[in-house]
Amino acid sequence: MAWRNVARNRRRSLLTGGVVVFGFASFALAGGFMTQSLEGLRDGTIRSGTGHIQIADPAAFAPGADGSLEHPLRQAADVEAVLRSDFDVADVLPRLEFTGLLTNGSRSVPFVGVGLDPVPEARTMDHPKTLVEGRWLRDRNERAVILGTGLASSLGLKVGDTATILATTRDGTLNAADATVAGLADLPIKELDDRYLATTLGLASDLLVANGSVTKMVVVLGDTGRTGAALRRIQDNLKVRSIPVAAKGWEELAPFYRQVRLLYGGIFGFMGIVLVVVVLLAAANTMLMAAAERTREIGTLRALGTRAAFIRRLFLAEGIVLALAGCVGGAILALLLRVVLNHSGIILPPPPGATHGMPLHVRFYATAYGAGGVAMLATLALASWIPARRAARMPIIEALAHV
Repeated sequence: MAWRNVARNRRRSLLTGGVVVFGFASFALAGGFMTQSLEGLRDGTIRSGTGHIQIADPAAFAPGADGSLEHPLRQAADVEAVLRSDFDVADVLPRLEFTGLLTNGSRSVPFVGVGLDPVPEARTMDHPKTLVEGRWLRDRNERAVILGTGLASSLGLKVGDTATILATTRDGTLNAADATVAGLADLPIKELDDRYLATTLGLASDLLVANGSVTKMVVVLGDTGRTGAALRRIQDNLKVRSIPVAAKGWEELAPFYRQVRLLYGGIFGFMGIVLVVVVLLAAANTMLMAAAERTREIGTLRALGTRAAFIRRLFLAEGIVLALAGCVGGAILALLLRVVLNHSGIILPPPPGATHGMPLHVRFYATAYGAGGVAMLATLALASWIPARRAARMPIIEALAHV
């Protein structure tokens, strides 16, 4: 009966169904795009060097700490052994962070440097994939550097050139070391590209007279979703062994990600509210008009002994039929638009501070489609409730006499 009532007034039902179709498609595409953007930002944050978990001296995580050898990681070998024994850990990346000056003999430019183990870095991080010239570092002891294209350009350095690195040791002595430029990396963030220098742990240790010390251990997990459980387990294992270090997860170390997530949540939440209100008003108008036009019909049904509860259920069922039909049409439209957008070649503008845009690509997320369906069903059910209640409470005599 609900389906036949919906089909009776095709024009009004099609208009309301069209609103539901576009509302569902907007929900599905916007939700999928937001989820994909946040996942991309999350994975990019992790693979850009942050990792899933970082282990360092507690003082190194204090506000204003520069990550230098002022707070080296104590018992680094024991920490690495604990990390590698955890079943969720895929790789452990030791880091020696420092700052200094890079000079070509006539000009000096400040840099933010990191000494690393090149082999696991190439397996798990994105910086080796950003090389536009030259090659990545070969081993822990190579006397070579990777420079951001902005830093290399400011000094006129090219692959194969020799540059001098100046840095201050832990006791305040200025030290220098020569290194060959092995490769140039085009990093997406301009400020980082203008200051980025990566070298091997061996060269960084010699330059800083670190005697093998590191400033942190970066942990890469096999599954990002298990970061919380792995972090708690690692903290417990380090505490049991009385190793005085601190461990933090990637989300705590990435305030930018949290800010973007809040921003996206606000933007798409507002859009969702607007869509729900538009669909609610359109559906409520349809159902109120249907109830008004069928007043005598409702009175006849009541006179024949139909219960008020059945009238309410009938109108609610009509709303749900419209919602289901609209959701099916919306899903088809969303999938078609997804194919068109993914093959459009549209390049999104770069985010603030970045230099490269990304191609528009909308992935399929069943959760987004499910959320759209739930939102449309709830909205149509709510829009149907008021006319259903009004129709069910209508006095039979007044309904039969209605013109």
